[in-house]
Amino acid sequence: MCEWRRRYAAMGWPIAARLRVLVVLCWSMLLVVSFAAAGTLYFQSENVRRLIQVDGPAVAANDEVRQAMTDASTGLTGYRISGDRELLQPYLGAHDRTMTALATLNAALALDAGGAADGARHRAAGERQRLAVGQWWNQALRTEKALSSGGRADVSEGRALWARFSAVNDEVGAYLSAERDRARIEAQAISRAVSMSIAAAFVSLLVMLFLGGRVARGISRPLTELRDTMARQREGEPNARAREDQGTVELRSVARDFNELTRKNLELRDTQASALALHEATYEIARAIRKATDTQEALDVMCAALGGGLGADRVVADTFGPGHEVLLGSQWHQADLSALRDLNLLPDMGALAEGLWQSTGFQVQDDLLDGQVAFQGLSRTFHRQVGARAVVMVPIGLNDRVIGMIYVFGVSKPRVWVTAEINLVQAVAGFVARAIVEEEHQAYQAEYVEQIEQLALQKSDFLATMSHELRTPLTSIGGYLELLQDGDAGELTAQQYGMLQVIERNTIRLRHMIENVLVLSRIEGVVDRTSYVEVSVRALVTRAVQELSLFAETSGIEVEVDAGPEAAIAWGDPASLDRAVVNILGNAIKFSRPGGVVTIMGSLDEDSGRVLISCEDRGAGIPAADQGNLFTRFFRASNAMRDAIPGSGLGLSIVKQIVQDQHGGEVRLVSIEGEGTTVVIDLPLYDPRQTQLDAGNGAESEGVSAYVPHLAQ
Repeated sequence: MCEWRRRYAAMGWPIAARLRVLVVLCWSMLLVVSFAAAGTLYFQSENVRRLIQVDGPAVAANDEVRQAMTDASTGLTGYRISGDRELLQPYLGAHDRTMTALATLNAALALDAGGAADGARHRAAGERQRLAVGQWWNQALRTEKALSSGGRADVSEGRALWARFSAVNDEVGAYLSAERDRARIEAQAISRAVSMSIAAAFVSLLVMLFLGGRVARGISRPLTELRDTMARQREGEPNARAREDQGTVELRSVARDFNELTRKNLELRDTQASALALHEATYEIARAIRKATDTQEALDVMCAALGGGLGADRVVADTFGPGHEVLLGSQWHQADLSALRDLNLLPDMGALAEGLWQSTGFQVQDDLLDGQVAFQGLSRTFHRQVGARAVVMVPIGLNDRVIGMIYVFGVSKPRVWVTAEINLVQAVAGFVARAIVEEEHQAYQAEYVEQIEQLALQKSDFLATMSHELRTPLTSIGGYLELLQDGDAGELTAQQYGMLQVIERNTIRLRHMIENVLVLSRIEGVVDRTSYVEVSVRALVTRAVQELSLFAETSGIEVEVDAGPEAAIAWGDPASLDRAVVNILGNAIKFSRPGGVVTIMGSLDEDSGRVLISCEDRGAGIPAADQGNLFTRFFRASNAMRDAIPGSGLGLSIVKQIVQDQHGGEVRLVSIEGEGTTVVIDLPLYDPRQTQLDAGNGAESEGVSAYVPHLAQ
């Protein structure tokens, strides 16, 4: 027994065992107390039932019989003596009261559970009382009847009957009172038994409380100490530990698990702190690399930052070209180590970097002298050249391109590289790769910009040369052509005059083409909105009609004009817009048949905030197959080429450039071959507020209006 207790004291009682013992004791005490209380309550309930259902009602009913009979006798006697019927009132109704009380009394006597002889005797007394009551009431009814008729009543008979009733009533009352007193005495005895039962229950309760308290303390005390340990940890004592040598088996197991969890949490906290430090180091390294002015500086910064951030002994970084030749190199080392003379650590470094980039993305060796590690030859090379014991190798690359390699060495002893450290090296390799590519991109971009500028300069030189070299001979050709047409070189035949007219037309065509090329070159530049002014659509239409009136007249074309309202105002360059309107009106006249009509009109759409200039002709129209290329430079419709209509193919391209790119508008064209063409120039209505906003955003802009009108059908 002692050995069993000592074993449980050392190991701790399980909670289930403690509770089983407590439950068995509680049930034993509860059964004893319950049986005692049940017996006591049974006898008490029987006694109470007799008092309530038999003795009490019987005594009260017997008293009520006596009272009712007394009231009846008093009333009848008063009436007999005085003859006053008012005195008969107590008599009236007493009969029913008497019968009801007798019925209640007999019912109570019938429930009497006493001995057989006593019960029979009592019931016989009750029966005698009922007969005595009946005889008295019979005599009382006769007396009342005689008195009511003026006769006399037999008083002696009534007294004898009353004496008989009174004797029987007293006998029954005495019996019932004795029974009631006996029941009360028994009730007092039972009450004492109940008190003893209560006392026993209270003692049992105290015992159970004592035992429960011991069990509770055996559970709650370790739990309280465990809670206090948790509170200490919460308040800043991370090394607080719970006791594992007290309490139940379950609580000891919880304490052990809690201590293990605490240990894991401390390890996790240290890991998180290390990861956070590495994350901050990554951010600092990235910022330093972004500040570097060239690749060499970025490599130098990266090596120093990695060495300090990881606590490494040596960091080496190399970049190489397409043939895996080393281009740049950088290194960092602890103060007690010497610098490496040759940073090309491996003859096949490029191939190794390519293989790592296409596979795992890194190579880690915790101990280069461990015979089980991979790359035995590589490990021996590193240990021989650098004296390294641990290494992390990460290629520098971006997308499918490998740029170089980073080596992080531990020299003094083996080192376990954690995942966060490897991730840091990989992230830094990515930063360096992007810095290198960005530097190359900037170099390419600078070279490209330089080439573009040279091309623009060459283009300007070419246009200036073309303007000079072509306009000068054209001017000479025009002058001599005019002399020939005037006959200064002799009389011309009709055939010769016709040939000169062909030369004149092509000269004019060539001059126009040169002018259009120069205009197109000029308007392709950056838009200078500082010269923009309010432009009246009426003025644009009127000036275009005036400029081309002679051309329309010589071509036999009638021009119908509706210049539009005064409120139709655009914002832009008047000269450029003049050229755009002249181009569409000139095209309409040129492609109309002699005797045709061209309609040009300006309009205002206040709801959408637009001003429109539409030009409609009823001429040759444009084939549907050609309409997709109408705004392409130097493109001419097939029917224009077929009919040899002169033109350069730049008119609509210039119109689109002016309207859409310079003024944020839109050019719409609808044409049906053989029926005619309609061209619409759609411009934003002048808005002073928007004009001020554009001026505040800058004088130069290449954007267009945010308003996109629907194409005309």
